[in-house]
Amino acid sequence: MTANLTIETFPNEAAAAYIHGKAVADPEHFGNLPPQLKQRAFTVAGIEQLDALQRIRDAVAKLPEGASWDEAKKEIAAEISPFVGGDDKAAKARANFMLRTHGFQAYAVARHQQQMEDIEIFPYWKYETVGDSRVRPGHAALDGKILRADDPWWNTHYPPWDWGCRCIVIELTELDAKKQGITPHGQMPTPERSGSFAFDPTNAAIDLDALREGRDEPDWKLFTAKCRQETVQANGREPETMWELMLDGKMQRTAREKVRESDADGKERSVVFDFLTGKTIKEKTGTDIEVEAIIPKGMTGGTLHTHTNGDTTPSPSDLNTGFGEKGDFDSRSRVEYIASGKRLCRWQWLKIPEPDDAKRLDDFLGQYKEGGIDFEKWVLFLKELVRNGAIKMEELT
Repeated sequence: MTANLTIETFPNEAAAAYIHGKAVADPEHFGNLPPQLKQRAFTVAGIEQLDALQRIRDAVAKLPEGASWDEAKKEIAAEISPFVGGDDKAAKARANFMLRTHGFQAYAVARHQQQMEDIEIFPYWKYETVGDSRVRPGHAALDGKILRADDPWWNTHYPPWDWGCRCIVIELTELDAKKQGITPHGQMPTPERSGSFAFDPTNAAIDLDALREGRDEPDWKLFTAKCRQETVQANGREPETMWELMLDGKMQRTAREKVRESDADGKERSVVFDFLTGKTIKEKTGTDIEVEAIIPKGMTGGTLHTHTNGDTTPSPSDLNTGFGEKGDFDSRSRVEYIASGKRLCRWQWLKIPEPDDAKRLDDFLGQYKEGGIDFEKWVLFLKELVRNGAIKMEELT
């Protein structure tokens, strides 16, 4: 057993980004999240205010940003204190827990990424505990075990695989692993977690397609329905459902791919997807008119398309497609992502526009089809629609 093993806390940009990227959720919604998504969310028992949760999450991120453990703990405890009746001792204890759970998890993701890059040099990993009296029996049973780095066992037991886990993984060369003794896969203990906590460093990002693998249609529908019920708040974003956040992740990955293709040949791309399942329905390539994507009637869908001019502002044609194939308005059937370079914008109709706004949109559309619009006036019009609550616009990247 390794005695007095400590976790180094040092500036780590990847670890800080991982924490900032967690969506905050009140305890009730967090408890209802599927286990696969809990590692990508942040909550604190007894605190329902999303703005307070965001401040606590960002205070945790200050640890890998360079703050000392005591500095980060003090700031977190000050945020928690009002919610525990001003009990400083309880606030500090919970602050320590937050840092251990989310801070160590972030370091683990960054460490895992580095270890995977070095896997040819260090093809084996060794599990080590802190070695004190607080190590739980299930964790102690793993101390000193050595297994190949690419063994799937690590997907479920790479530290911190349980709440408050302080264990660590040490990389080894093949020679060192053989000297110390390799444990066969079939003989590796598989202790259970103490709760519903789940952590898999290979799936630190929410991969919608990966989550779908192995699920039949009825199971997938139940899974997505639950995700659409649970509200979270990503960094700097308005509250939204976990499902929307997952779709945003898919669209960002798709956007990077389509932007590279558009940069290569100068043509725009569009993708139509089913908003309820995440499935891609159809794709087009061509000019801005040729890639205009219509959501099939009766489908709650969305689109992503690229702009080759470096701008992500929706065009009059983009807004008009929110009215469907025959001009019938259905705000539920439309959400659109526009990608250009490293930028990605998401917009959506929220309600039927006022008659005057509908007429102005129609005028802009006519000018657009004839070859050009006054861009400054068009941007001002979009801002009016946002202020009036007719559309929602948000820059994602």
